[in-house]
Amino acid sequence: MEADQDNNVVLVVEYNGQSQGGKFARGVTEYPFPGASVYQATLANLSEVFAPQRSESIRIGTVVPTENIAASLLIEPFLSKHFAILGSTGTGKSCTVALTLHRIVKQLPNAHVVVLDPHNEYADAFPDNGVHFNTENLDLPYWLMNLDEHYELFISKESEGRDAQQDVLKRCLLEARKKSHTGIYKSRITVDTPVPYKISDMMSALDNEGGKLDKAEDAKPFMKLRAKYEELRSDQRYAFMFSGLLVQDSLADVLTRILRFPVDNRPISTLDLSGVPSDIVDVVVALLSRLVFDYSMVSHKFQEARPVLLIAEEAHRYAPSHGRESRGSARRQLEQIAKEGRKYGVSLGLVSQRPSDISESVLSQCGTIITMRLNNERDRSYVEKALPEGSAAFLDALPALQNRECIVSGEGISSPVRVKLDFLEENLRPRSEDPEFAVGWRRDIDINNEIVNQTIKNWRWGKKSK
Repeated sequence: MEADQDNNVVLVVEYNGQSQGGKFARGVTEYPFPGASVYQATLANLSEVFAPQRSESIRIGTVVPTENIAASLLIEPFLSKHFAILGSTGTGKSCTVALTLHRIVKQLPNAHVVVLDPHNEYADAFPDNGVHFNTENLDLPYWLMNLDEHYELFISKESEGRDAQQDVLKRCLLEARKKSHTGIYKSRITVDTPVPYKISDMMSALDNEGGKLDKAEDAKPFMKLRAKYEELRSDQRYAFMFSGLLVQDSLADVLTRILRFPVDNRPISTLDLSGVPSDIVDVVVALLSRLVFDYSMVSHKFQEARPVLLIAEEAHRYAPSHGRESRGSARRQLEQIAKEGRKYGVSLGLVSQRPSDISESVLSQCGTIITMRLNNERDRSYVEKALPEGSAAFLDALPALQNRECIVSGEGISSPVRVKLDFLEENLRPRSEDPEFAVGWRRDIDINNEIVNQTIKNWRWGKKSK
């Protein structure tokens, strides 16, 4: 609203929808003529637009600037068409994720939610309705990896003779898989088939293939791959994948634990990735994401199959834009889920403080975008292009949003809206508070030797802060 040169009030109107059969609906078929009267919206009107009385919706907050008009998300379009929660560091993204999930599982207690948690924040948020996995209790066998993930883990991009190593690994992997499987499907096994194989069989295959060569130079690919297997098998940091106890066929156990079959009153799985060595975390994310997608793709034809929601925290790390350096497997898998997941019942939720660093093909597939305060102009520009709908006034407000405020736009909301999020009880929040310098430095307590020694012990054992 603004005034012209003659001090006449000029009202700029953007059409989002209209009343149809007494209910608000997207799209406009009948536009008002010039000179038509303008009426103030009543509380009932606003409630019908922003908080329609539908059974499959959840309240997340109140419409700004009102104090009593609820803002609701429509569960089906919100989940089935993917979503993203974006905002600068410290604006409350993790609490928004927790609030949304708590409201969803309260209404749908038999949900199946998997949260990829790179900083071990979400275990505290779901103490009673979640199951929490880390490198100490999550057995993720190496043989679950497909060929691309094997390539990424065992062969460096800068490795000399990379093509030769890939050819060797492909042949020996197929041989090891077939040798370890004697069932009726042996002839159908490929390098990507998730059947167990023994590392000893892989070593034997590498030795046999390498022994047939006359020149030591030609044996380098075999030697490099053998050395890499030995390195991973002997390093305790990789025990959650390469322990000798993981050769048994545990695929059903891995899937039922992570995907919560049965739910058993705990519909949420949080996967703590903070203890995963940095050089393989991309492969682990790719593997976990692919397990969710592949299982859903194969099982969706069964009537008993259930949809799954996959939350990717710090999404810019695993699905970076193509202009940034990336090992690739996690990005490719998240892109596949973004493009094809809805057909097989896999919903993707992206969470990031750097939307401009996320793969455009992933973010563009998100039907609903919840945007918190964004300070970076490049990020705001990127979000502006990605928003399904929204006025310039909403975009102008992004740098000035308060904590717990957000702009919601897209399929999961009846109309674009600015929302003051509901307060989330402290015992249901993620552990994501930043250390307070003034408070910490004001306390008259010295760090004693016991704390230092325990910290060093945990450091050496690879344990992160709890």
